[in-house]
Amino acid sequence: MKLKKSIFIALALSTQIYAISPYIAGYKAYIRYVKHIPKYGIKAPELLKKLNVKNEEDLLNLFKDNGKLLIEKTRQFNPKAAEGLEKIIKRGKLKQLKVFLFNVLNGQIPTGCV
Repeated sequence: MKLKKSIFIALALSTQIYAISPYIAGYKAYIRYVKHIPKYGIKAPELLKKLNVKNEEDLLNLFKDNGKLLIEKTRQFNPKAAEGLEKIIKRGKLKQLKVFLFNVLNGQIPTGCV
């Protein structure tokens, strides 16, 4: 009985970790390519504020056409951050970045991005 319970708990934890992994991958990519740019780094909530994102629909519009509008708008106020976003997209992490920014918009802001 204890073995079945242990297996169930292990399965539940592994599926929970898998469910949050796109968020973590997006966070790591954002930290590496956008936030930690010397002199030009920008925190995620500040980025959303400067992009004038107020709801999920605004954020979805930025991610249309492989994130081109996101890069264009970011380039207007921070060209280095736009280059970082381009690197994230080239590395195939657009989906993870999208998950991360949606969670930031909904209030799940990691400690490093406050």
